[in-house]
Amino acid sequence: MRKAINSITGFIIGLAPLAGTTIIGIAIYASLPNTIGLIIVGFLVVSSLWLGLKMFKRVQIVGPIEFMTSVHASPDLDNLEPTNDSETKRRNPEEIVERIKNNDHLFKGGTFRIYGDWFGKPYDNYHELKYAEFDKQLNRLTLVFKENERLEIYNPRHIFEASTFLKVVNADRITLTWFYLGKTHVKENQYYLDYKRNNNKIVTQTDVDWYKPTFDVSLGEPALIIYG
Repeated sequence: MRKAINSITGFIIGLAPLAGTTIIGIAIYASLPNTIGLIIVGFLVVSSLWLGLKMFKRVQIVGPIEFMTSVHASPDLDNLEPTNDSETKRRNPEEIVERIKNNDHLFKGGTFRIYGDWFGKPYDNYHELKYAEFDKQLNRLTLVFKENERLEIYNPRHIFEASTFLKVVNADRITLTWFYLGKTHVKENQYYLDYKRNNNKIVTQTDVDWYKPTFDVSLGEPALIIYG
C-alpha cells in the first residue's frame, strides 16, 4: 500500500516541473517562433524531465510527507547550547554511557538515520537502547540495542539528547551492524553498513547480499539521528 502511494504521489510531484516548463515553453515559443525558440524549449523540457525523475526517485525513498515538509536549517544551529530549561540536553560520550548505565537517560530508542540515510523505511522500526560503551583511546562511542544492533560512532561531536531523539551532529565514521531478522545471532547472519566521511563526501560500504542498498546520504545532514 505504501509503495503504491509513494509511486502515485511521486508521479504527480514529478510532473510538476514539466507542467511549469510547458507554460514557460509556450510563452518562449510565442516570442521566438523559430529554431532558437525550439532549442530553448527542448532544453527546458529535457531539464524538467530530469528534475521530475529525481523528484520521483526521492519520494520513493523518503515518502511524500517528508519530501514536502523537509526543512534544511543551517548546520550552525545544531551547535547552539540548549537553555537550562530546555528539554534537549547536550551530552558528551562519557555522560551518555553513565546515564544509560544508571537508567537515567532521556532517550530510550527509535529509528536510525545516518547522514540522512534511513535504516529501513522512515519511522517503520524501533530499536530499544540497551547499553553504551566508550573507548577513549579510539574516541569511539558504541550504542548497543535490544536485538544486538550496534552503532559504532567514531569521533562523535555535538551530542544532543531528548526524550524523542538522540542526535550526533558530527562524526568521522559510523558503522551499523545487525543480525538478519528472525535468524540466530551468529556471525554468518550478521551484516553491516559503514559510512565514512572522507573530505567532501561520504564513502559507504556494506556486505548486504540479498538486495542492493540505495544510500541516500548528505554531508548537510547530522551524522546520526535516532528518532524515538
